[in-house]
Amino acid sequence: MKIIHIILVSLLLGMAFNSTSHAQLKVETTTQDLAAIAKAIGGKHIDVNSLTPGTRDPHFAVAKPSMIRRVNRADLLLVIGAELEAGWLPSLLQSARNSKIQAGQSGFLDLSQTIDLLGKHNVPVSRAMGDVHASGNPHYWLDPRNGIKIATAISQRLAQLDPANINDYQSNLKTFKAGLEKKYQQWLSELSYLKNQPVIAYHTSFIYLAHAFGFKIVDEVEPKPGISPSASSLGKLIRNIKQKKIILLIMEPYYEQRSVKYLKDKTGIRIAVLPQSVGAKEHIKYYFDLFDAIVKELNNKDSQ
Repeated sequence: MKIIHIILVSLLLGMAFNSTSHAQLKVETTTQDLAAIAKAIGGKHIDVNSLTPGTRDPHFAVAKPSMIRRVNRADLLLVIGAELEAGWLPSLLQSARNSKIQAGQSGFLDLSQTIDLLGKHNVPVSRAMGDVHASGNPHYWLDPRNGIKIATAISQRLAQLDPANINDYQSNLKTFKAGLEKKYQQWLSELSYLKNQPVIAYHTSFIYLAHAFGFKIVDEVEPKPGISPSASSLGKLIRNIKQKKIILLIMEPYYEQRSVKYLKDKTGIRIAVLPQSVGAKEHIKYYFDLFDAIVKELNNKDSQ
């Protein structure tokens, strides 16, 4: 009986160890873009969820009870950083009471620290300047080359937290990088007509997209970031569009369109409403899908 008892205990301990060793890491992200990249790298070894949907502006979110519960149970929290989530993430972290995913811990990864951010301000920032980010523009995922930097940092952190599966994380990163580099060359070719061309943007979100594909954002519909356009500012834009012969205006789908339709009526400028994140449209499920959709819309001469 003692021998049987010892065998049963050993089997139970082995089963418990086996279950623990193969448990998925629980990963929470602040955007669907980070979730998509994390899933590509982590594969079957992680359970990943985004705290915000790709259909909404990630600057704004509310710490719902369901979000608090998920963050409380997370092993790793991936954030865009550069103050993008400053309005809601601190309170969420405080409410979640998870010491593993606080800033400075191995379960917290600020991906902005891996990027050479554009749009940095070397002077003191005030609300009079509009919705600006002193540390730099946070929309860096809109340059696919930065997607590789994001994926590399995620791979390294997953390997740190789960060294048993380091080979899978490195292999997935290699596949992701090779695929994205190949697609980037394809996207560059498809958008070659935009190289060095002047473009109007609604908000300051697309400077990384412009940097990646070689066009120039020469003005914004918002007179200052986050400030609604006025009749006076729209009048200045109309003169600028006509003077510089600007043929394209790009914007996110969640901004008002009355102002841009007015600009189109007065100048004939083409309006391209671009998905800004994975999940912005139902068919955009992966990071590669995002740029396929952006390129398709930029090449759609029948857009608004």
